[in-house]
Amino acid sequence: MEQTFSRFYTPQFVTGRGSISFISTLGKKRIGIVRGGRSYSPELEKVIEAIAEETKALVCCFAKIRNEPNIQDIFQCMETVRDFEPDMILAVGGGSVLDTAKAIHLFYENPEMSFEDSLTPFTLPALGKKAVHVSVPTTSGTGSEATSVAVFIDSENQIKKLLMDHNLIPHYAILDANLTDSLPDSIRIATAFDALTHAIESSTAANASCMTQAIALEAAVDILENLPLAVSTNTDTKSLSLARERLHVASALAGCAITNSCTGIAHSYDHPGPAFGYAHGKVCGLMLPYTIGLCKAHPSYEAISRRLGYTGTAQELTQALTEHLFTLMKELSVDTSFQALGIDEHEYFKRVPVWSEISLNAFATMVSPAKMTYEKGLQLYDACYYGKHPTL
Repeated sequence: MEQTFSRFYTPQFVTGRGSISFISTLGKKRIGIVRGGRSYSPELEKVIEAIAEETKALVCCFAKIRNEPNIQDIFQCMETVRDFEPDMILAVGGGSVLDTAKAIHLFYENPEMSFEDSLTPFTLPALGKKAVHVSVPTTSGTGSEATSVAVFIDSENQIKKLLMDHNLIPHYAILDANLTDSLPDSIRIATAFDALTHAIESSTAANASCMTQAIALEAAVDILENLPLAVSTNTDTKSLSLARERLHVASALAGCAITNSCTGIAHSYDHPGPAFGYAHGKVCGLMLPYTIGLCKAHPSYEAISRRLGYTGTAQELTQALTEHLFTLMKELSVDTSFQALGIDEHEYFKRVPVWSEISLNAFATMVSPAKMTYEKGLQLYDACYYGKHPTL
């Protein structure tokens, strides 16, 4: 029988400023923490201490993740994890931290499983028999708290490897915008563009359901409307607080959208990032308007453009969206070309043929409305390097 339905996968969301206090209601007694290594919110430390005191829970820090996680980051702490026997795994940080916690949870509950065993998509066992997984993002970008993917670097060859299964989605995602207030604007902007790319691309993926599209489009508009307010020195305190909270929620919704559909060619063609050491969000955000130009007119682009106040034909609305993105990037002092970033022209273009070839096989490319070819890949990388705005 032909399948005529789709499921929509999410964690249980807990929202609102101060919602980190929800942890104490779960009644857990052995809390294992995975967190970022560069900074740790004093407010968060106080909350964890208060929760530990209130619930009489033991707390153990398993890992401090500083950069994109390596496979070794998982297994070097597993002995500590198994000795401690947590009944809660609490992840607090950016996407790398949240991804690492997913893998720690998986291998804690399945000690016989090897990393290679875990790489077959959608074959992982259900989790929760030993511990509940609580994810607390401190950036508004990756959406990892809502996704079924965890990404790791193989340090031997610097190749990315993915764990992918809906059972990796945390049981709870706590969206406490208080934990994002201390972010530098540069990080807030870069992560917001990552979330915006998730939202827009997931709405155009061939496997996106009506529900996915509805959530993705709302997330995209919320980011476009609230990001300027969230980093402006002219925004009053109340409006600033609300804008940052809306950004935080929109990032999680965009994470739900890519979990239930896919990303697009800004993600599958993002090779300049790892090649030249630039953050994923910065590269995807830079490439986004160029990729929209390759995808041409699409109902999702039209819907977003109309919500932003533009009118016209499908083609005109799509063109307006690309120019809106370029204008926003300039207003926020975001570079709009790889040349402006300072990437060496020769080093960039000698890699372009390989990037254009390997990107064709990515699932995100296959479900994109762009109908990519090798030649279109060359065209995309050329436009992104020199800042050639697309013309529809």
